[in-house]
Amino acid sequence: MTVINEQALLKAKIIYLRQKQAKDCMALKQQYNETIECLKPINLIKSASLEFISIPNLKSNLINGAIGITTTYLTKNVLNENSTNPIKRILGKVLKLALDNFGKNKHPF
Repeated sequence: MTVINEQALLKAKIIYLRQKQAKDCMALKQQYNETIECLKPINLIKSASLEFISIPNLKSNLINGAIGITTTYLTKNVLNENSTNPIKRILGKVLKLALDNFGKNKHPF
């Protein structure tokens, strides 16, 4: 009698393990598809842009950077203090002095 019970128990375990294997295989395929979807270039760009947007003080940093670039351009090119035009020289020196003072007041290192 024990041989029959052991065979039935073995068959039941085999059936259980095959069902578990099929279930695990489906979960693995689903995870594979999700991973492939996440690694598509458009999704990588989306996630990177969302992380970039969520940076604190992003707007103020971008505005400060734009102001810095603009003022550097103005002082170096438009209001050149070495210009032959006396108005441009004066404006260039005043702007440079104002920017130097602004930089010193902003960062008291």
